[in-house]
Amino acid sequence: MGTNMQKSNAVLRKIGVAVLVFILVLGGALVRKEYESEISNAQLRVHTSAHVVATQFSWIFEASGQALRRIETALDTANLHTSNSVIIDINEAVRDLPRGYQYSVYDDMGQLIYSSIANAESITVEDRRYFEQLRGGENVVLSPMLKERLSGEQVFILARRLDNAGEFAGIASIAIPIATLSDLADSLGFTDGSTISLIRTDGILIARTPPMESMDLKDSQVFTALQSSPDGFYESVSPADGVSRLVGYWKLENWPVVAIAGINREAATAGFWHQMAIWAVIGVPMLIGIALGSMKLLRMLHLDEQRQEALARANQQNEFLLREIHHRVKNNLQTVMSLIRLQKLPGGKDNGLIGRIGAMVSVHEEMYKSDQLESVAVGPYLERLTADIAKGYGKEIRITLDIASVNLPGDRAMQLGLLVNELVSNAFKHAFSKQETGELQVRLIKSDAENLMLVVADDGPGFDTGKVKKNMGSKLVEAFVSQLGGVCTFHMDNGTRVEVVFPSQYGQTGSSEGY
Repeated sequence: MGTNMQKSNAVLRKIGVAVLVFILVLGGALVRKEYESEISNAQLRVHTSAHVVATQFSWIFEASGQALRRIETALDTANLHTSNSVIIDINEAVRDLPRGYQYSVYDDMGQLIYSSIANAESITVEDRRYFEQLRGGENVVLSPMLKERLSGEQVFILARRLDNAGEFAGIASIAIPIATLSDLADSLGFTDGSTISLIRTDGILIARTPPMESMDLKDSQVFTALQSSPDGFYESVSPADGVSRLVGYWKLENWPVVAIAGINREAATAGFWHQMAIWAVIGVPMLIGIALGSMKLLRMLHLDEQRQEALARANQQNEFLLREIHHRVKNNLQTVMSLIRLQKLPGGKDNGLIGRIGAMVSVHEEMYKSDQLESVAVGPYLERLTADIAKGYGKEIRITLDIASVNLPGDRAMQLGLLVNELVSNAFKHAFSKQETGELQVRLIKSDAENLMLVVADDGPGFDTGKVKKNMGSKLVEAFVSQLGGVCTFHMDNGTRVEVVFPSQYGQTGSSEGY
């Protein structure tokens, strides 16, 4: 019983551990799925934002390029220093530009001729890199971010070469404020370490928000990604500021520019960690409760195991003591049998008494030899009992046994043994008293689901039950049948057959007819 309980407790512990592991694995899977979903949403966001930036600046560059061509048409490149009335034509040329975009015209020496800024002071851009590129032969140049000398704003320049009869006559430029990029970043929610950038395809950083000095980014991962697709997303540490970001990129059509939208990884996963914090507030107390409950349950199981082990030890000790009691009772009964043999009783009554004590000895011996201290296997017990009785009478009587495979409680088996002892002994004393040979049958069968039938039959001369007075043997038979709660009947047909039907369990009484 203790071992079975230990196995059950071990199974419960394993189930408990399995449930906890399942909860942890399921929780981990849900957390991982939530995290991957958050990253996936961030990737989609940066990709879409890069497309918005690319679309917006494609229009800005296209509008600015058209304005520069109209400025060139409005100017007399043969004599740029003509009347300021030409400004009216230039203003008309740039009418489609967004408010805040300034234009300027410079001569071949880089001196300011016209500007959208009223009363602009005379400046020179001869030292600007974009001016050198245009004077060197390039037609259109997109400059990196710089500080505009007229307005002091952070801008980047889209400039066009002006020619006169094939010779360099000057440049026209449009300054695009970095604020345009900042406003777009604000509208897209790109704050807290997120960036929007424009990079030329030669790797030069044109503009960025938050602003920073121009730099060469030709080794940036975006150019590796562009080799496989003109738009997409990736994750990398920015070479500009060393911050890890999820980056979306989109190549502008008709312009050598890539729009970049980057979200700080911490900002991208802020929603996930906020959700985790909520789950932690709710889930951690639950997990702690489950853990404490599991620990308490395991402790209770451990204490239960200890109690079961103590009970099992006590049960083993009790079984040992009970077996020892049966052994000693059997030894004491055998001692009594020895004393009876030494002190002969008149009329041979000692044999009957020894037989009855022997029936009790056999019960106790069967019980302490087996592990079943509360019941007796009837078959081996009756076989040994009948053999001992036959041996005591010393006659050549053939005994046929047919015993059903049943177990009875010890006291009930003893009552059955005493009854069999009386019936078999009576057969030897009466049926075979004047003959040395004969046949005796002892059967125990299941008459139905609740009752057993004992049959003891001999092939002796039989007798008339009505003419024979009841002696001690028949009174004992009647007493044993009554103790079993059975009914006894006699049949005289080529000998004597005694049938006793009794319940396999207690609860029924009966009567008998004696010899």
